[in-house]
Amino acid sequence: MKIRYTKLPDLLKPNAYSWYPLLQVCARYENKGRVFTALVDSGAIDCIFPESIGRLLGIDVRSGKPRTYFGLAQQAAPGFLHSIKLQVTGLDHWISLDVGFISADVMPLLGQGGFFSTYQIIFERFRYQFEVNKRKVR
Repeated sequence: MKIRYTKLPDLLKPNAYSWYPLLQVCARYENKGRVFTALVDSGAIDCIFPESIGRLLGIDVRSGKPRTYFGLAQQAAPGFLHSIKLQVTGLDHWISLDVGFISADVMPLLGQGGFFSTYQIIFERFRYQFEVNKRKVR
């Protein structure tokens, strides 16, 4: 499935724009689900969502397995790991995914652990598009 990059205002350059590989997904935990947009991030080791999404899904976020995540400049962000179900909009199946929920107000990140290990992702930045394909099982 091919998806166009999303053009958003650049936060550092007034009147400029940047392009991002954003993907609409549905997350589900028990009987609650939410649709939102997440950044497909090949540089992220894990999938990381803001705590606010966890609360919307009815998760007692702080009851999860504690984990510390590191970003730019090695700043630490404490989080809590929980297993959820995730569906990419446009695909007909659900996957189980471990997600780290952090208290910062961040863009949800779909990283290598769970997401890239389940799907084939092809970035074509020069065309402003990327592909998400169900991984073929051998």
